[in-house]
Amino acid sequence: MDNKKNDIIEEQRRAREEFLKLKKMQKGELDAGPKPSEVAIVPTTPKEKWDNFWFQYKWVVIALVASFVVLSILIAQCASRKDPDLEIVYFSYTPVLDQQTALISEYFEGITKDINDDGEVVVQVVNCSFQNNNNIQYRNSILSKLQAIIATDQKALLFITDNKSIEYFNNLNADGGIFDGDPIPLSEEFYKATESKDFGPLTAKLSISIRRVSDTLLEEKKDIGKYYDESKRILNLVS
Repeated sequence: MDNKKNDIIEEQRRAREEFLKLKKMQKGELDAGPKPSEVAIVPTTPKEKWDNFWFQYKWVVIALVASFVVLSILIAQCASRKDPDLEIVYFSYTPVLDQQTALISEYFEGITKDINDDGEVVVQVVNCSFQNNNNIQYRNSILSKLQAIIATDQKALLFITDNKSIEYFNNLNADGGIFDGDPIPLSEEFYKATESKDFGPLTAKLSISIRRVSDTLLEEKKDIGKYYDESKRILNLVS
């Protein structure tokens, strides 16, 4: 019984001390110390440390991982991309799908030499086809792409056109266009080789032409001779 009474007296004494301490804090006579929310909780276990790190830096980690994945994909694509031996520009006012231009690539790869001596023949078809009555912005972007190829690309000397799109080239300068000679109609062999199982044959009455190099900026290109000679040889094969 005495022990219980002593416990009650001790509890009352502690309560009075806490009460007096609180009063002094309110009057500024005693430092209250930092608020509980201001007390730094130092993680101790591995899980607490990981949770603390993830809470503070999760968006940084996510951004770094995403950047690494994108960079890895770009590097892989660049590493796997083959350097083309030649490029052929497909320019028509009837849109053609990439699946169909892939068949054109295969056809010309069968008759093209390995110009860069890498052990593989690669012919890249640059798709510049579009519907002539579609939106102006898209039309202008295609034409800008086409003009850039004409100005600087020494590998792109062969152009496939239709009866209407060839007029665009004929009107580029006062000398009657940018090609050597008249366009040459593509053969039935070409149409059979490039007929898609899903989309059928390409637009009829396609022709192929070769760029004029003399008196142009291309004439100054280091390797223009070998690209022109091979393009000329191919032109003679398909005529």
